[in-house]
Amino acid sequence: MYSSIWAYPWDFLDEGIDTTLGRIADAGLNGVSVASAYHNIRALCPHNPKRAVYHGEDGVVYFKARGEEFKEGLYPVLSNLVGKADPLAEICKAASKRDIQVHAWTVVTHNTRLGSENPDCIIESAFGDLYPFGLCPANPKVRSYAIGLVKSLARYDNLSCIELESLGYMGIEHSGHHAKAGIALDDLHRYLLSICFCPHCSERMKQNGVNVSRAREDVVSEMRTYFSIRSAFKTEDAVEGLSEVLGQDNAEGIMAARDEVVLSLLEEIYWLVQKPQALSVMVTGAPLATGAQASVTITQAREWTDRLLVQAFANSSDVVHMSVSDVAVRRGSTPVYAGLQAINPFVESAENLTEAAIAARDAGAEGLQFYHYGLMPLENLEWIRQAVATV
Repeated sequence: MYSSIWAYPWDFLDEGIDTTLGRIADAGLNGVSVASAYHNIRALCPHNPKRAVYHGEDGVVYFKARGEEFKEGLYPVLSNLVGKADPLAEICKAASKRDIQVHAWTVVTHNTRLGSENPDCIIESAFGDLYPFGLCPANPKVRSYAIGLVKSLARYDNLSCIELESLGYMGIEHSGHHAKAGIALDDLHRYLLSICFCPHCSERMKQNGVNVSRAREDVVSEMRTYFSIRSAFKTEDAVEGLSEVLGQDNAEGIMAARDEVVLSLLEEIYWLVQKPQALSVMVTGAPLATGAQASVTITQAREWTDRLLVQAFANSSDVVHMSVSDVAVRRGSTPVYAGLQAINPFVESAENLTEAAIAARDAGAEGLQFYHYGLMPLENLEWIRQAVATV
């Protein structure tokens, strides 16, 4: 079974590209997903020889993006790690000599830097609140930005895969800020606060038969009630609850509009990636999900990608199996890869990780990706080696 591991560019630059690739190869892995566009981060680095903590730059790219590929005025910001040298190009070149495949791990719409600098491009809630951490995928500038990233990456030699994270909508909880809340949000009310009513999304909704002004009023009314007494619609089925709050036609129209936004962007991107490069996209089968995994109709998304990647991040092998199978049963002939946590608190031993890997395989995964090289103790690479050898 194919296997790879996520890593950051500074892991390679601080430890040495050959050293890092050697450790990855010794763990029995076939590939490495290197962050090429990423949000801000504070990372604890247990085996980094130069630092214990890395404070990453916000919303930058770690490769030499080509300015001419960005047509609508939303441009990537190059990391300070990208100077005369190009970390991604150097990693790709060295990895090819070891027959290690490199994926460009590309975070698309989660970008607080670009969102703060371009407020016309971000998610707008029913209350009119702007979410700077979330670029709206319905916005033409954002779509052009996503396409520019892929076009730039597609030109790289020895880059085997372009891997897209957060291609769809960000939500209220995946912000990257020091979030504060005095009440808990259930799935329904989390989604209601995450629906984007920017002009571009509103137009898409209208095209799908949504009474936008009524839907917006209903969201605000429901949230005001929830904030005050938390006794509004309560149901274990959040999709059913959405229909109760908005009415079936508006609820279905909003979900269809959002699905259409992401699927049409994925289709555009798909034709930019030429063999032997592959396109991978993080997806989820959960209809009201937001964040890293795009919530899309899997039976349609499978037509516009070479791989469906599922973040099966759980400390229970049963949950891992459920997360993967939820996508695998609808994947058609498109391979499903499972992302597994290889760090505490998700796993605490080689046995735990092997159990998760077996669960993912049995649920239909044809590849595994482990999180995360730079965050784990080196001992955990041995856990990965044992898990990979088992499946």
